[in-house]
Amino acid sequence: MAANTELQRDSLKGALQAAVGDRLNDSTLEKVCRNAASTWAQSGHLEGRTFKKRRMVEPSSTAAAFAIYLAHAAGFRGAEIFSCGWLRVLDCDPSRARELALDAKRIGLLDLRMAGDVVELNLSRLDPYTVRA
Repeated sequence: MAANTELQRDSLKGALQAAVGDRLNDSTLEKVCRNAASTWAQSGHLEGRTFKKRRMVEPSSTAAAFAIYLAHAAGFRGAEIFSCGWLRVLDCDPSRARELALDAKRIGLLDLRMAGDVVELNLSRLDPYTVRA
């Protein structure tokens, strides 16, 4: 959704119904819509009590570091890591994602070196099962 756009519950319910078919009844679909809207409000993607509107998220460098960790675990490498879906969910374009990654480096969450499209990333600080050399 674009920023300041109101969440249309009917279109959300229709999309869910198209995805699940007849496996869920109307009351269950309504509950899923309410719970999704509540979750998105808690994450900062929606605001408003009765009428929910989309707002842009202001992610922390910690959230960005975790998104980078997930992208790396999924096989993203190099500069493509900054355009992964986990960072887009945080409303980060690749430029903002790089800034947040540098902030995460400054606070000691990850090791990062960048030169153009060459990105060297070490996430062992985020993974307790990684043996550090």
